[in-house]
Amino acid sequence: MTWAEVFDADPTHQLPHRTWWWWWFIFFFRNRENPARTKQMVLLWGTRNCRRLVINGHAWEHRQDDLVRTDHAIDCAGVAAGWWYDGTTMHDPLFVDDGPLHGEWDGGGLLALDNGNRYAFDATKTPQRVVVRRPGLEIALDVHPWTEYLSQIVPTGKRYLSHLGYQMHKIRGVRVSGSIDFGGRSEALEGSAYFQKVRINSPTSPWYWGVFHARDGSYLDFFMPHLGPQALRRTARHDSPWDWGERYLSNSFQFYEAGTGELHKIKDVEIAKDYVDDLPVFRIDGEMAGKRVAMEMTTYARATWVIRQPVWGPITNVLHYNEYPANVTRFEFSDGRRRATLDDIGPVVGNCEHSWGLV
Repeated sequence: MTWAEVFDADPTHQLPHRTWWWWWFIFFFRNRENPARTKQMVLLWGTRNCRRLVINGHAWEHRQDDLVRTDHAIDCAGVAAGWWYDGTTMHDPLFVDDGPLHGEWDGGGLLALDNGNRYAFDATKTPQRVVVRRPGLEIALDVHPWTEYLSQIVPTGKRYLSHLGYQMHKIRGVRVSGSIDFGGRSEALEGSAYFQKVRINSPTSPWYWGVFHARDGSYLDFFMPHLGPQALRRTARHDSPWDWGERYLSNSFQFYEAGTGELHKIKDVEIAKDYVDDLPVFRIDGEMAGKRVAMEMTTYARATWVIRQPVWGPITNVLHYNEYPANVTRFEFSDGRRRATLDDIGPVVGNCEHSWGLV
Protein backbone atom coordinates (compact mmCIF):
# COMPACT_ATOMS: atom_id res chain seq x y z
CA MET A 1 0.00 0.00 0.00
CA THR A 2 1.45 3.34 -1.05
CA TRP A 3 1.09 6.95 0.04
CA ALA A 4 -0.49 7.71 -3.36
CA GLU A 5 -3.71 6.01 -2.23
CA VAL A 6 -3.63 7.91 1.06
CA PHE A 7 -3.17 11.44 -0.30
CA ASP A 8 -5.15 11.10 -3.54
CA ALA A 9 -8.76 12.33 -3.85
CA ASP A 10 -10.12 10.21 -6.69
CA PRO A 11 -13.33 11.76 -8.10
CA THR A 12 -14.31 8.65 -10.09
CA HIS A 13 -18.00 7.76 -9.67
CA GLN A 14 -18.53 10.61 -7.22
CA LEU A 15 -22.11 11.28 -6.17
CA PRO A 16 -23.20 14.90 -6.86
CA HIS A 17 -23.26 16.99 -3.67
CA ARG A 18 -22.60 13.91 -1.50
CA THR A 19 -18.97 12.76 -1.83
CA TRP A 20 -16.55 13.50 1.02
CA TRP A 21 -12.80 13.14 1.29
CA TRP A 22 -11.53 13.35 4.89
CA TRP A 23 -8.03 12.97 6.32
CA TRP A 24 -7.62 13.12 10.07
CA PHE A 25 -5.51 12.27 13.09
CA ILE A 26 -6.76 11.57 16.57
CA PHE A 27 -4.03 11.97 19.19
CA PHE A 28 -3.92 10.45 22.68
CA PHE A 29 -1.47 12.39 24.87
CA ARG A 30 -0.37 11.41 28.36
CA ASN A 31 -1.76 13.49 31.19
CA ARG A 32 0.71 13.25 34.03
CA GLU A 33 -1.43 15.38 36.33
CA ASN A 34 -4.44 13.08 35.87
CA PRO A 35 -3.59 9.83 34.03
CA ALA A 36 -7.27 8.82 34.01
CA ARG A 37 -8.07 11.75 31.69
CA THR A 38 -5.90 11.34 28.61
CA LYS A 39 -5.46 14.58 26.68
CA GLN A 40 -6.82 14.30 23.15
CA MET A 41 -6.72 16.22 19.90
CA VAL A 42 -8.26 15.84 16.45
CA LEU A 43 -6.77 17.55 13.38
CA LEU A 44 -8.76 17.18 10.18
CA TRP A 45 -8.52 18.13 6.51
CA GLY A 46 -11.40 17.65 4.11
CA THR A 47 -13.24 18.57 0.94
CA ARG A 48 -16.71 17.83 -0.47
CA ASN A 49 -18.21 18.23 -3.93
CA CYS A 50 -20.97 20.59 -2.83
CA ARG A 51 -21.52 24.32 -3.20
CA ARG A 52 -21.81 25.20 0.48
CA LEU A 53 -21.33 23.78 3.98
CA VAL A 54 -21.61 25.36 7.40
CA ILE A 55 -19.34 23.65 9.97
CA ASN A 56 -19.81 24.79 13.58
CA GLY A 57 -21.00 28.13 12.25
CA HIS A 58 -18.14 28.52 9.74
CA ALA A 59 -19.51 28.91 6.20
CA TRP A 60 -17.55 27.31 3.36
CA GLU A 61 -18.50 28.06 -0.24
CA HIS A 62 -16.75 26.90 -3.39
CA ARG A 63 -17.22 25.66 -6.93
CA GLN A 64 -18.14 22.01 -7.21
CA ASP A 65 -15.73 21.29 -10.09
CA ASP A 66 -12.56 22.83 -8.68
CA LEU A 67 -10.64 19.59 -7.99
CA VAL A 68 -7.55 19.42 -10.23
CA ARG A 69 -5.81 16.04 -10.26
CA THR A 70 -2.54 14.93 -11.88
CA ASP A 71 -0.46 11.76 -11.64
CA HIS A 72 1.22 12.98 -8.45
CA ALA A 73 -0.94 15.71 -6.90
CA ILE A 74 -4.36 17.14 -6.20
CA ASP A 75 -5.46 20.74 -5.67
CA CYS A 76 -8.91 21.83 -4.54
CA ALA A 77 -10.79 23.99 -2.07
CA GLY A 78 -10.72 22.48 1.39
CA VAL A 79 -11.37 22.83 5.08
CA ALA A 80 -9.11 22.27 8.10
CA ALA A 81 -10.51 21.89 11.60
CA GLY A 82 -9.55 20.66 15.03
CA TRP A 83 -10.52 20.26 18.68
CA TRP A 84 -8.37 19.94 21.80
CA TYR A 85 -9.13 18.40 25.19
CA ASP A 86 -6.39 19.69 27.50
CA GLY A 87 -7.09 17.31 30.38
CA THR A 88 -9.65 19.64 31.95
CA THR A 89 -11.38 21.68 29.24
CA MET A 90 -12.67 20.77 25.79
CA HIS A 91 -11.78 23.46 23.23
CA ASP A 92 -14.39 22.72 20.57
CA PRO A 93 -13.67 23.77 17.95
CA LEU A 94 -10.05 24.70 18.39
CA PHE A 95 -10.34 26.15 14.87
CA VAL A 96 -12.29 25.82 11.61
CA ASP A 97 -10.62 27.34 8.55
CA ASP A 98 -10.76 26.99 4.78
CA GLY A 99 -8.56 27.66 1.77
CA PRO A 100 -6.63 25.90 -1.00
CA LEU A 101 -5.90 22.26 -0.17
CA HIS A 102 -2.90 20.55 -1.78
CA GLY A 103 -1.93 16.89 -1.71
CA GLU A 104 1.03 15.14 -3.34
CA TRP A 105 2.56 11.67 -3.28
CA ASP A 106 5.89 11.58 -5.10
CA GLY A 107 8.38 10.27 -2.55
CA GLY A 108 6.25 10.01 0.56
CA GLY A 109 3.27 12.30 0.78
CA LEU A 110 2.09 15.74 1.76
CA LEU A 111 -1.28 17.22 2.65
CA ALA A 112 -1.44 20.96 3.35
CA LEU A 113 -3.96 23.77 3.55
CA ASP A 114 -2.26 27.18 3.27
CA ASN A 115 -4.18 30.45 3.37
CA GLY A 116 -1.74 32.56 5.38
CA ASN A 117 -2.25 30.04 8.14
CA ARG A 118 -0.76 26.56 7.66
CA TYR A 119 -2.18 23.12 8.43
CA ALA A 120 0.03 20.31 7.14
CA PHE A 121 0.84 16.61 7.40
CA ASP A 122 4.25 16.00 5.81
CA ALA A 123 5.06 12.32 5.26
CA THR A 124 8.09 13.08 3.07
CA LYS A 125 10.25 13.62 6.16
CA THR A 126 11.66 11.28 8.79
CA PRO A 127 10.11 11.61 11.28
CA GLN A 128 6.86 12.62 9.65
CA ARG A 129 5.61 16.04 10.72
CA VAL A 130 2.22 17.55 11.60
CA VAL A 131 2.05 21.33 12.00
CA VAL A 132 -0.58 23.99 12.65
CA ARG A 133 0.41 27.65 12.56
CA ARG A 134 -2.20 30.37 13.03
CA PRO A 135 -2.58 33.39 15.33
CA GLY A 136 -2.73 32.20 18.94
CA LEU A 137 -2.01 28.56 18.09
CA GLU A 138 1.08 26.59 17.09
CA ILE A 139 1.24 22.81 17.01
CA ALA A 140 4.38 20.90 16.01
CA LEU A 141 4.29 17.10 16.23
CA ASP A 142 6.75 14.40 15.13
CA VAL A 143 5.18 11.11 14.05
CA HIS A 144 7.21 7.90 14.50
CA PRO A 145 6.36 4.24 13.76
CA TRP A 146 5.12 2.29 16.78
CA THR A 147 5.08 -1.41 15.84
CA GLU A 148 5.28 -3.02 12.42
CA TYR A 149 1.67 -4.15 12.69
CA LEU A 150 0.15 -0.89 13.96
CA SER A 151 2.03 1.48 11.67
CA GLN A 152 1.27 -0.10 8.29
CA ILE A 153 -1.26 1.47 5.91
CA VAL A 154 -4.39 -0.69 5.87
CA PRO A 155 -7.10 -0.38 3.17
CA THR A 156 -10.69 -1.20 3.99
CA GLY A 157 -14.18 -0.23 2.88
CA LYS A 158 -17.58 -1.41 1.80
CA ARG A 159 -19.80 -1.06 -1.26
CA TYR A 160 -23.53 -1.12 -0.58
CA LEU A 161 -25.11 -0.52 -3.98
CA SER A 162 -23.46 0.27 -7.31
CA HIS A 163 -20.74 2.77 -6.34
CA LEU A 164 -22.37 3.83 -3.07
CA GLY A 165 -20.20 3.12 -0.05
CA TYR A 166 -16.95 4.12 1.57
CA GLN A 167 -13.23 3.48 1.21
CA MET A 168 -10.70 3.92 4.03
CA HIS A 169 -6.96 3.83 4.48
CA LYS A 170 -5.93 3.78 8.11
CA ILE A 171 -2.81 3.63 10.22
CA ARG A 172 -3.84 2.00 13.47
CA GLY A 173 -1.11 3.38 15.68
CA VAL A 174 1.95 5.64 15.66
CA ARG A 175 4.04 7.30 18.36
CA VAL A 176 3.88 11.08 18.61
CA SER A 177 5.89 13.75 20.41
CA GLY A 178 5.97 17.52 20.14
CA SER A 179 4.34 20.62 21.55
CA ILE A 180 1.34 22.93 21.52
CA ASP A 181 1.40 26.69 22.12
CA PHE A 182 -2.11 27.83 22.93
CA GLY A 183 -3.69 30.37 25.24
CA GLY A 184 -0.33 31.90 26.09
CA ARG A 185 1.02 28.55 27.32
CA SER A 186 3.52 26.13 25.79
CA GLU A 187 3.15 22.45 26.59
CA ALA A 188 5.15 19.35 25.65
CA LEU A 189 3.08 16.44 24.29
CA GLU A 190 3.77 12.71 24.07
CA GLY A 191 1.57 9.75 23.24
CA SER A 192 0.08 7.82 20.34
CA ALA A 193 -2.20 8.55 17.39
CA TYR A 194 -4.51 6.98 14.84
CA PHE A 195 -4.71 8.26 11.24
CA GLN A 196 -7.44 7.75 8.67
CA LYS A 197 -8.25 8.84 5.13
CA VAL A 198 -11.84 8.14 4.10
CA ARG A 199 -13.83 8.66 0.91
CA ILE A 200 -17.57 8.53 1.51
CA ASN A 201 -19.58 8.17 -1.68
CA SER A 202 -23.12 8.27 -0.31
CA PRO A 203 -25.30 10.32 2.01
CA THR A 204 -23.53 10.28 5.38
CA SER A 205 -25.70 8.06 7.58
CA PRO A 206 -25.43 7.81 11.39
CA TRP A 207 -22.73 5.61 12.91
CA TYR A 208 -21.03 4.33 16.05
CA TRP A 209 -17.25 4.01 15.92
CA GLY A 210 -14.43 3.66 18.40
CA VAL A 211 -10.66 3.24 18.45
CA PHE A 212 -8.48 2.35 21.44
CA HIS A 213 -4.78 1.92 22.25
CA ALA A 214 -3.23 -0.07 25.08
CA ARG A 215 0.26 0.66 26.35
CA ASP A 216 1.57 -2.75 25.24
CA GLY A 217 0.59 -2.03 21.60
CA SER A 218 -2.75 -3.82 21.66
CA TYR A 219 -5.46 -2.19 19.57
CA LEU A 220 -9.27 -2.29 19.54
CA ASP A 221 -11.85 -0.78 17.23
CA PHE A 222 -15.48 -1.12 16.19
CA PHE A 223 -17.58 0.39 13.40
CA MET A 224 -21.37 0.33 13.18
CA PRO A 225 -22.92 2.54 10.44
CA HIS A 226 -26.70 2.30 10.46
CA LEU A 227 -30.00 3.51 9.06
CA GLY A 228 -33.10 4.38 11.02
CA PRO A 229 -34.92 7.18 12.82
CA GLN A 230 -31.58 8.65 14.02
CA ALA A 231 -31.18 10.17 10.55
CA LEU A 232 -34.09 12.49 11.40
CA ARG A 233 -32.45 13.96 14.51
CA ARG A 234 -31.63 17.67 14.21
CA THR A 235 -30.54 18.76 17.70
CA ALA A 236 -27.41 18.22 19.78
CA ARG A 237 -29.31 16.87 22.79
CA HIS A 238 -28.56 13.30 23.80
CA ASP A 239 -32.17 12.53 24.69
CA SER A 240 -34.28 12.26 21.56
CA PRO A 241 -37.53 10.50 20.58
CA TRP A 242 -35.70 9.47 17.37
CA ASP A 243 -32.98 7.49 19.17
CA TRP A 244 -34.18 3.94 18.49
CA GLY A 245 -34.53 1.27 15.82
CA GLU A 246 -31.03 1.16 14.27
CA ARG A 247 -30.63 -1.10 11.24
CA TYR A 248 -26.92 -1.78 10.88
CA LEU A 249 -25.15 -1.67 7.54
CA SER A 250 -22.26 -3.42 9.28
CA ASN A 251 -21.32 -4.00 12.91
CA SER A 252 -17.81 -5.32 13.41
CA PHE A 253 -15.24 -5.41 16.22
CA GLN A 254 -11.47 -6.00 16.05
CA PHE A 255 -8.95 -6.77 18.78
CA TYR A 256 -5.25 -6.96 17.98
CA GLU A 257 -3.52 -8.62 20.93
CA ALA A 258 0.08 -7.45 21.01
CA GLY A 259 1.17 -10.18 23.42
CA THR A 260 0.25 -12.97 21.00
CA GLY A 261 0.35 -11.10 17.67
CA GLU A 262 -3.19 -12.31 16.86
CA LEU A 263 -5.95 -10.24 15.27
CA HIS A 264 -9.40 -11.27 16.46
CA LYS A 265 -12.53 -10.23 14.53
CA ILE A 266 -16.13 -10.51 15.58
CA LYS A 267 -19.04 -9.51 13.35
CA ASP A 268 -22.60 -8.74 14.42
CA VAL A 269 -21.68 -7.13 17.74
CA GLU A 270 -24.36 -5.21 19.63
CA ILE A 271 -24.00 -1.78 21.20
CA ALA A 272 -25.88 -0.29 24.14
CA LYS A 273 -25.51 3.02 25.95
CA ASP A 274 -26.75 5.05 28.86
CA TYR A 275 -25.83 8.51 30.10
CA VAL A 276 -24.10 9.66 33.27
CA ASP A 277 -23.93 13.46 33.72
CA ASP A 278 -25.00 13.81 30.06
CA LEU A 279 -22.05 11.76 28.79
CA PRO A 280 -22.47 8.26 27.35
CA VAL A 281 -21.23 4.95 28.66
CA PHE A 282 -21.09 2.55 25.70
CA ARG A 283 -21.11 -1.25 25.93
CA ILE A 284 -20.15 -3.67 23.16
CA ASP A 285 -21.09 -7.36 23.30
CA GLY A 286 -20.69 -10.02 20.65
CA GLU A 287 -19.92 -13.63 19.85
CA MET A 288 -18.76 -15.39 16.67
CA ALA A 289 -17.09 -18.74 15.96
CA GLY A 290 -16.25 -19.38 19.60
CA LYS A 291 -14.92 -15.86 20.24
CA ARG A 292 -16.66 -13.54 22.68
CA VAL A 293 -16.17 -9.91 23.66
CA ALA A 294 -17.70 -7.70 26.35
CA MET A 295 -16.38 -4.16 26.60
CA GLU A 296 -17.50 -1.04 28.47
CA MET A 297 -16.27 2.45 27.47
CA THR A 298 -16.80 5.36 29.85
CA THR A 299 -16.54 8.80 28.25
CA TYR A 300 -15.39 11.97 30.00
CA ALA A 301 -15.67 14.82 27.46
CA ARG A 302 -17.49 15.68 24.23
CA ALA A 303 -16.67 17.46 20.96
CA THR A 304 -19.32 17.98 18.28
CA TRP A 305 -19.06 18.89 14.62
CA VAL A 306 -22.41 20.35 13.52
CA ILE A 307 -22.35 20.12 9.72
CA ARG A 308 -25.15 21.76 7.74
CA GLN A 309 -25.62 21.53 3.98
CA PRO A 310 -28.26 23.74 2.37
CA VAL A 311 -30.83 21.88 0.26
CA TRP A 312 -33.31 24.51 -0.88
CA GLY A 313 -33.97 27.94 0.58
CA PRO A 314 -33.96 27.70 4.39
CA ILE A 315 -34.04 23.89 4.31
CA THR A 316 -30.78 22.19 5.32
CA ASN A 317 -29.53 18.70 6.03
CA VAL A 318 -27.66 18.49 9.33
CA LEU A 319 -25.23 15.98 10.84
CA HIS A 320 -24.16 15.99 14.49
CA TYR A 321 -20.79 14.23 14.56
CA ASN A 322 -19.90 13.61 18.22
CA GLU A 323 -16.51 12.47 19.53
CA TYR A 324 -16.03 11.39 23.13
CA PRO A 325 -12.64 10.83 24.84
CA ALA A 326 -13.04 7.57 26.73
CA ASN A 327 -11.45 4.91 28.89
CA VAL A 328 -12.16 1.20 28.63
CA THR A 329 -13.53 0.44 32.09
CA ARG A 330 -14.37 -3.23 31.51
CA PHE A 331 -12.98 -5.67 28.96
CA GLU A 332 -13.19 -9.41 28.55
CA PHE A 333 -12.27 -11.40 25.47
CA SER A 334 -12.23 -15.18 25.13
CA ASP A 335 -11.70 -17.55 22.22
CA GLY A 336 -12.38 -20.90 23.87
CA ARG A 337 -8.70 -21.42 24.69
CA ARG A 338 -7.91 -18.39 26.80
CA ARG A 339 -9.27 -15.22 28.29
CA ALA A 340 -7.89 -11.65 28.17
CA THR A 341 -8.93 -8.76 30.42
CA LEU A 342 -7.61 -5.32 31.35
CA ASP A 343 -5.30 -7.08 33.81
CA ASP A 344 -3.57 -8.64 30.79
CA ILE A 345 -3.32 -5.66 28.41
CA GLY A 346 -3.21 -2.76 30.88
CA PRO A 347 -5.02 0.61 30.72
CA VAL A 348 -6.81 1.23 27.41
CA VAL A 349 -7.59 4.77 26.20
CA GLY A 350 -9.36 5.98 23.11
CA ASN A 351 -12.34 7.71 21.60
CA CYS A 352 -15.94 6.80 20.83
CA GLU A 353 -17.97 8.39 18.06
CA HIS A 354 -21.73 8.58 17.77
CA SER A 355 -23.25 10.58 14.94
CA TRP A 356 -26.85 11.33 14.03
CA GLY A 357 -28.64 13.23 11.32
CA LEU A 358 -27.90 13.07 7.62
CA VAL A 359 -25.83 15.16 5.24
